[in-house]
Amino acid sequence: MLELRNISKYFNKNTPSQTIALDDLNLQIKPKEFITVIGGNGAGKSTIMNIISGSTEPDKGMVLLNDYDITFMSEHKRAPYFGRVFQDPMSGTASDMSILENMTIAYGRGKLHSVFRWFMNKKDKEYFVELLKTLDLGLENRLMEKVGLLSGGQRQALTLLMATMRQRPSERIIKRDFVRFSETDKSKAKEEVEKAFLEAKKKRKEALKELKTSGLTKEEFKSKRDLINNEYKDKIYKFDLTKQILLLDEHTAALDPKTAQKVLDLTEKIVNENELTTVMVTHNMKDAIRYGNRLIMLSHGKIVVDVSGEEKKKLTVEQLLNMFQVASKDDTMSDSAILGD
Repeated sequence: MLELRNISKYFNKNTPSQTIALDDLNLQIKPKEFITVIGGNGAGKSTIMNIISGSTEPDKGMVLLNDYDITFMSEHKRAPYFGRVFQDPMSGTASDMSILENMTIAYGRGKLHSVFRWFMNKKDKEYFVELLKTLDLGLENRLMEKVGLLSGGQRQALTLLMATMRQRPSERIIKRDFVRFSETDKSKAKEEVEKAFLEAKKKRKEALKELKTSGLTKEEFKSKRDLINNEYKDKIYKFDLTKQILLLDEHTAALDPKTAQKVLDLTEKIVNENELTTVMVTHNMKDAIRYGNRLIMLSHGKIVVDVSGEEKKKLTVEQLLNMFQVASKDDTMSDSAILGD
């Protein structure tokens, strides 16, 4: 679970032009929730995204991931846990690098070693091709083409895919994060994961030793060995607590309506198939109602509307606008947000 607790953020603090972007804001985001965020200009929408991603530090309050305080964790160190897509299609990719190079860098997000070790990895390349096929844009046939040659829609679709790519963490990282993000006692969590890893390794070693004297054919041996290793991985990866959270910061605002709709449909598909926890800022009330299972509306740095489930499904733009007008005092919503332009 991701939690923003009593978050306040000021700009031009202690000056005559001081403004408050977030005002003692509290928000809990449960696993697999798809939250849409809407509000007037300056309501605090992008500031929330910056606080979550780590590109901005709050002046007050805490950011918690599975009850672990990440308030002052650097953006780089948070990278394995968050994927972000910005409004500008140019922001999430490197124009002068190929599709393959961009995907390779994204796949190595949060790793300490050089990404260039993966450039000639055949297995990873095959994985990238299969991912690109899901976009149905023909990009799997353009791996070596520079991203700068793609259209805005193609580039944003690629950025979305890159933001949701996640390489399995190492055993060391799995153990560290299991203890770090466990909701139970940390010492007990460490004891539990160490014991489970030792038992899994012992069973794999015994199974592989027995396999060597089994008298199987080469093909049978390889198949059985792969099965043993896969069983080991299954036991290890069940301790992988941290699943990526997707942050979408008005990611269709710079696209034409037809392309924007394609990217939104692709977004919904990727989120549902991967059961991603998602926060999507949008300037469009219709999209805020249409997508996700929870909607929050901001005004002057506070949450003034928070609806989910069946209540959200039944909302109309008129009802949402009325809720905004009642709760937001002197704040205003743009015509494009209301009309869906």
